[in-house]
Amino acid sequence: MQLTLLIFFCCSLLNAASADDLLELGCITDDQCKQFERSRCQDGHCFCTATVGDKRVPCKPMDRKLSNIIGGPCTQEHACSQEHAECDAKTQLCYCAADYIPSEDRRRCLSQKVPLAGRCELSSQCQSTDKSAVCHTSQHSCLCKAHFEAHGGRCLATLDLSCSNDTICNKVGAICLSNVNKCACTEGLVHNHNMTNCMPSAVYGASCTTTTQCQMTLGVGGVCSNNSCSCRAKYYPRTMNNQGQNQEMNTTSCEPFVTYGAYCHQDKDCQQEQEQKQPSNMMCKWSECVCQENHHVVDNERCVLTTGSASNQLNVILAKLMITAQFFWLIYSHI
Repeated sequence: MQLTLLIFFCCSLLNAASADDLLELGCITDDQCKQFERSRCQDGHCFCTATVGDKRVPCKPMDRKLSNIIGGPCTQEHACSQEHAECDAKTQLCYCAADYIPSEDRRRCLSQKVPLAGRCELSSQCQSTDKSAVCHTSQHSCLCKAHFEAHGGRCLATLDLSCSNDTICNKVGAICLSNVNKCACTEGLVHNHNMTNCMPSAVYGASCTTTTQCQMTLGVGGVCSNNSCSCRAKYYPRTMNNQGQNQEMNTTSCEPFVTYGAYCHQDKDCQQEQEQKQPSNMMCKWSECVCQENHHVVDNERCVLTTGSASNQLNVILAKLMITAQFFWLIYSHI
């Protein structure tokens, strides 16, 4: 009898390392498990599964968010209320449709690309069309930034040269903009540091003399450092594959680092490009990048590993094994 009790007690302690982490609640129907994410009633207990697949995971209380925001819950019967938003069948969450991005308050979906003079809320909408455009805060319209002028739907770099026709401008590879009576560089060219001549724009890693050359292709995150185009602090190089005429073209731009709380659709949206081959510190939940388990947020923008979190679980298991050994010794010594 003592030996049977000993075996039962030891097995219970060894299994507790994993079983204690599973929250089980008595139930009769699936409705009684609704307070947990991806749960169902099985064998009289609430049984929870991973986002993908049927692997059992610890049950977590269902997070409740307002359904009128991007990332809020939805079903096929109760679709997303926002225009240009779609309900993801797998996650049952609202996301902006293709070619749309969420507004800052996450309550609307905005067009990802807005042409010059088009209505905007975010500068990224304008810069998806032209790297030299910004969203004017009071006019809510895509306009060319300082020292650039709109011409033919594009922002052209202006020179410090007055003109009435193309004659004087052609000498420096420019054209005359009659509406402002200034010479402007043609598309693909940018002014030099003293705005007296036109020079080619530069791609990531190419040689440069001014930051403006780099920002023409890389965006506001570009910078000319040590005579080479690169990304400034808190930006990273992102390479996109674009379909050209009968050929594929890779273009690189400098994008802001993905920070805690950033909008996402999948876990990979929470990774910087250079980290794709390494485990990410963040994951996507409710359309926001949040810290992975055993990580915590720092400065409200990045996630770092919590010191000792990986060893805490091992310490718990070792402690239970020590208790088991002590119990075994006590019982065995009295047999």
